[in-house]
Amino acid sequence: MIHPTAIVHETAQLGEDTAVWQGAHVRGGVVTGRHVSIGGGAEIGIGCRLGDRVRVSFGVFLPNHTVVENDVFLGPRMVACDDRYPRTNNPQYRAEPPIFRRGCSVGAGAVILPGIEVGEDALVGAGAVVTRDVPAGAVVVGNPARVLVREEVG
Repeated sequence: MIHPTAIVHETAQLGEDTAVWQGAHVRGGVVTGRHVSIGGGAEIGIGCRLGDRVRVSFGVFLPNHTVVENDVFLGPRMVACDDRYPRTNNPQYRAEPPIFRRGCSVGAGAVILPGIEVGEDALVGAGAVVTRDVPAGAVVVGNPARVLVREEVG
């Protein structure tokens, strides 16, 4: 299902039972797995890879070439970044998209800085600003995000 107000580039490959809601923008080269939901107003950058059963909530921004593994939840208005020095015409620009490992969840309004890996089954609290990799099974909260709980995954 693609809402009539959504924009899905002709080179995007949407998996079975993928829904793209109102005003979302799925850019070129995006590949999704099965049973994916891309919420209204979300922007999925060029070449992103989304696994099976991924939920991208309203207003989420994923920069180009972001990897989102299976069973990931990205909360409303979560923002991921890929540029350590964001300036117009920046000669130092080098894309560093984040990676979201299997089963992780990111709360509403969280900000994920460039090159961050959110580990398997980790939980990022709402509004957290993630400046370091999140270990598998960890719960991180705050600004900057700090580990609140760490559980063994396996």
